[in-house]
Amino acid sequence: MLSLGSFSLPLLAVGGAIGLGNALLFLSILTPAWQVAEDLDAHRYVQSGLWLYCPGSAQCWYIFSDDLINYYEKVDICRFFLIGDCRKKLLRTPYFFGWHYAVLILLLSTLGCTTAALVAALLAHFKLFARKAATIVLMTILSFGFILYFIGLAVFMINAEMLESRYLIGISNVFEKSYGYSFFLSCLGCLSILFSLLAAIYDTTTVFFGQKDEVDADETMAAKEFGVLGAHHYNPLNYMPQTFQQQQYPHGSDMYYADSQSGLSFSTMAPAQGDFQQTTRTFFSY
Repeated sequence: MLSLGSFSLPLLAVGGAIGLGNALLFLSILTPAWQVAEDLDAHRYVQSGLWLYCPGSAQCWYIFSDDLINYYEKVDICRFFLIGDCRKKLLRTPYFFGWHYAVLILLLSTLGCTTAALVAALLAHFKLFARKAATIVLMTILSFGFILYFIGLAVFMINAEMLESRYLIGISNVFEKSYGYSFFLSCLGCLSILFSLLAAIYDTTTVFFGQKDEVDADETMAAKEFGVLGAHHYNPLNYMPQTFQQQQYPHGSDMYYADSQSGLSFSTMAPAQGDFQQTTRTFFSY
């Protein structure tokens, strides 16, 4: 497995890409420049965000105080021959539409999912006994977060091209809005999350379908984490009795067996008459 110190490179790429994507997404949500326009009638630069609307140097409006602004006339305007199709006449361009709320909720949900995925990536590194489970959680949450991210940007782009959202109604003229730096920051964050998802797929493949020596290495490190003495795996060869090898000896010598490790030898000569003899098995040379 590719590694950099104690970190595996795929997991390191996942964590770095998620961190970068979260930072870009958080900055894009905080800033108001999702749509920008130059109001030449009032000589001001208007920035319209997901929850913040800044008309030049004037006070910014927040989406939470949107109900305090009167955009519409009190009289409904109904189209002829269209029953139930009644709309209020716009006095000026609204600061926020309903889809602003939807995109804001989707991107905040994405930020929560990617943060949880980053925690799962850290858990997969520091808690090796739970690496497979943490990798599954990482893939699931990160995939779901990327889907929410993509849907949020798609909803914004579709609605930003609508007539009522694309143009800014000025005092005597109408000005076209364009995408601001906040939108492009969010797009870069989406690309970073996509890269982290690809790296997570590679890391998951390595964890579940990697080579046996890589799996053994992970199990060894997990054993150390649990406090097992050493990193010793059971191997029947380690527990076999010591073997004796035949040793080269001069002709006629009865000292011909020796321990291969300790170098000790024993005699196979018959004991002398009258000597105490233990009940044991002896081997004679013929």
